[in-house]
Amino acid sequence: MNKTVIEVNNLSKKFKIGTKERLTFFTSFRYKLSGQFPEKELWALKDINFSAKKGEMIAVIGHNGAGKTTLFRILSGIMKQTAGTFNITEGISCMFELGLGFNLRFTALENVYLYGALHGITRKEIDNKMDAIVEFAELGNFMGARLGEFSSGMIARLAFATVIQTIQGIILVDEVLAVGDIAFQKKCTQAFEKVIEDGHTVLFISHGIGDIKKICTNALYIDHGQQIAFGPINEVEDMYKRKMKV
Repeated sequence: MNKTVIEVNNLSKKFKIGTKERLTFFTSFRYKLSGQFPEKELWALKDINFSAKKGEMIAVIGHNGAGKTTLFRILSGIMKQTAGTFNITEGISCMFELGLGFNLRFTALENVYLYGALHGITRKEIDNKMDAIVEFAELGNFMGARLGEFSSGMIARLAFATVIQTIQGIILVDEVLAVGDIAFQKKCTQAFEKVIEDGHTVLFISHGIGDIKKICTNALYIDHGQQIAFGPINEVEDMYKRKMKV
């Protein structure tokens, strides 16, 4: 039986919005005096509970602003929770904004090494993976070109290829399958199938889970920071569609 690699218990995150510190000279003097933006608290997440086993792929679904990205930022260590606990027993790789951390003045090749350095991946490990990265990105003739000369789609392909070939244990994916053309998107989906077969765990934020449904086991449904359901993906997806009236 696969061991549990992610355990989340009553995870919550509270933000304070409308504080005086957030008012800048761009805010009109009239609004400052009228109190149109009083300070208030917002629970972006409240009492989230779920677990994930090694080799499992879980879809995280919900409307825009539901709290999905906040959850991922906490799990990845970017943000600290207000309450609750979580335990992660393996390393984490992130696919949030593809190309985040890349430098447009560097070549594609240099950016792959830069990504590795930013994520604690050694130069030797990148050397061993470079052929696979170049082949997957389909950018063999462009690796010596500066990234500033690339299209946004080419940058996204290079970023996806770099991450997918250097995964460390668990991967958090924030809606990134709209990469490149249809053929490349299919290639990305197949790459996730291979990732699962290799025993990696994937948490995947998605608004439309049709492409990944066949390889997902469970789904976590969040609505306005509240956990609505966690369980078999077909059941949770049906609940989400009824709620969204689709």
